Amino acid sequence: MKLTLEQIIKTSHCDVLVSPNNSETVLTALMWDSRQVVPGSLFVAIKGEKANGNDYLVEAMEAGAGAVIASENPSRKVIQAARDRKVLLVQAKDNDEIKSLLSLARAWRSNLEGTVVGITGSSGKTTTKDLIASVGARSFATHATRGNRNSEIGLAETILDATTEHELIVCEMGMQALGEIAQLCEAALPHIGVITNIGVAHCEQLGSRENIARAKAELLLSLPNNTGIAILPGDDPFMPLLCQFAQLDERMVSTMTYGLGEQNDIRATHITYDEMGYPSFRVWMPDGQCHLVSLSLQGEHNILNALAAMAVGLRIGVAPVSIAQALAAVKPAALRQELLKTTEGDIILNDTYNANPDSMRAALSLLKRLATNNLRIAVLGDMYELGNEEVNYHRQIGEYAFVNGVDELVTVGELGREIAAGALAVGMPQERVHRCANVDEALDALKSIRCQCLSEPAMKNEGNSCIILVKASRGMELERIAQGLNASVNQDV
Repeated sequence: MKLTLEQIIKTSHCDVLVSPNNSETVLTALMWDSRQVVPGSLFVAIKGEKANGNDYLVEAMEAGAGAVIASENPSRKVIQAARDRKVLLVQAKDNDEIKSLLSLARAWRSNLEGTVVGITGSSGKTTTKDLIASVGARSFATHATRGNRNSEIGLAETILDATTEHELIVCEMGMQALGEIAQLCEAALPHIGVITNIGVAHCEQLGSRENIARAKAELLLSLPNNTGIAILPGDDPFMPLLCQFAQLDERMVSTMTYGLGEQNDIRATHITYDEMGYPSFRVWMPDGQCHLVSLSLQGEHNILNALAAMAVGLRIGVAPVSIAQALAAVKPAALRQELLKTTEGDIILNDTYNANPDSMRAALSLLKRLATNNLRIAVLGDMYELGNEEVNYHRQIGEYAFVNGVDELVTVGELGREIAAGALAVGMPQERVHRCANVDEALDALKSIRCQCLSEPAMKNEGNSCIILVKASRGMELERIAQGLNASVNQDV
């Protein structure tokens, strides 16, 4: 970001309260944590759940902020501090700091000539973003969303942190309601849109998968007519609706589909897995060529994420061999299918970042696929934002867990009890289902299972150890399971 104070005044959707001495001063950094402010920063007062940035406007100015955006009526102390330090003080119209941020991002976006890729979907967004960024970096100066910062704030940060030297800008886009992705796209102006899938995450807010598809299609609707490129999940039953909602044919937006079915432009065949679930497969290109790809990410769902990244790579001109190398280099992010090992030799598949029914099934399928004789334990907790069907979705996961060979099921939380009910309904023995109210109870249950495993001949297994899947929505804080079992990252797993 290189915006002058005059540009900030004109484009930030704010009212000026204190003018600067020199409106041509250039600011180069966006901050909303006053502890990270450096000279030349623009500080935006974000009203968060745990902190209100308006309480730190003076601290930001003292740290060298060249301009501050208030999102509440500033106190006399704040106004006087801005006058004393000759700092630009503006207040977001309607106290809407998010709209101000996106307005600034849109203004800076007009300076960027690199190709912008937008990514959305019910699951797999962050991994797909990481894969696309790895592929792009093989041939282009690439900038991407940090971590999973896919909200309005994160999107603004991604755009404002990009430079005019970046040739590829990869933006992850999340949403909770209709219209939110459209708002993000007004700032990002993507050239390429990638949809990972249409699941049931956010059904609570949107009501149906059709509405979820409509919301995701906002990314495709933002693509430019005639030159836009849509990368679509060809096996997803909602793909025709995506095309219809986004009017892709009428607007002459180019499409490329990916998946496992023969109808896809890019597809994977001859899929094999090693003993820890890492896949290798052949990828067939639109021109009929075939390339071998191996991933350091587990599970079939990551094959699909890799195919989406390959589609983007081909459309921007990365050589297939370079794409395959880039895909193989990507490792799982923290809390996403992270393999840990406890001090007692148990393996933990730590997938606690978030959960919805699709990602829960994918994780259970991976647990089943692992080539191990160890006892398979699934620790599963509540999945949020599933709407009126939440009980049914949780019970289906319980059924799926038992059918997929889970030896011991530990559930956490109120909705976790519905997972247990689903497993019991399809025949899982009562003594193998452990319903827990919280993490501490779950840890006690795991320790009891392990003691029983060591003491009872019928439960003994190779190495007398267990492999434990831990998964739930982020708010359940099930990552504490790994901490409680003294697990750590082990490169030899």
